[in-house]
Amino acid sequence: MQQGRMLLVPEQQCIWPEVKVLTSFPQRLVGLLTSAGLPRGQALWFPHCNAIHSWGMRFALDVVGLDAQLRLVAVHRNIQPGRILTLGAASSLIECEAGLPFPIESWLGRQLCFEEKEEAYEFAN
Repeated sequence: MQQGRMLLVPEQQCIWPEVKVLTSFPQRLVGLLTSAGLPRGQALWFPHCNAIHSWGMRFALDVVGLDAQLRLVAVHRNIQPGRILTLGAASSLIECEAGLPFPIESWLGRQLCFEEKEEAYEFAN
């Protein structure tokens, strides 16, 4: 699974230091269903996706919509369990636990950048 962090451009301010990229259908379907929460600073990124569900979830989410150039196009706070959310203008979505401490609504139209985490190499003995 691809992992990295999401930065606000051009300041390079880190918004989410730990982002997991979910691309397969099983990953997307399960998402956070088996989690009791998502620690601050962690997020899930769903490329090529503009809808989420929170059926079976045990906590609220903040959802951020991005266009194809990773510009912020929508922010929905405090999405409660048992909901469906579709963002027509978004081509990808970020999910994080509700209460994101940044004024992200004021950044609509701004661009984010995904910086992939380097793989850790193990040396054979």
